[in-house]
Amino acid sequence: MGNYLFLILLLACPLMMVFMMRGMHGGQSGNAKDGHVHGAGGGCHGSASSDASNSLDDLRHQRDELDRQIEEREAVEPTPVGGGWR
Repeated sequence: MGNYLFLILLLACPLMMVFMMRGMHGGQSGNAKDGHVHGAGGGCHGSASSDASNSLDDLRHQRDELDRQIEEREAVEPTPVGGGWR
């Protein structure tokens, strides 16, 4: 009886993994072939390219702002040399 319980537990792990992975992907493995990708973009109405360019512009602006802040802080605070302060 103990051997059957061990066998059931041993087989339950991979089976649970298969079912959970299917649930995460929604069981839609072949839908990307037809060019319709449904995700956080919101649909297939052509607005994805304008949204992508807007988000790229936003990211570039954020990167420029972060670069400016880094330059300001490096000008004020000396950078330790050799792995840290001694």
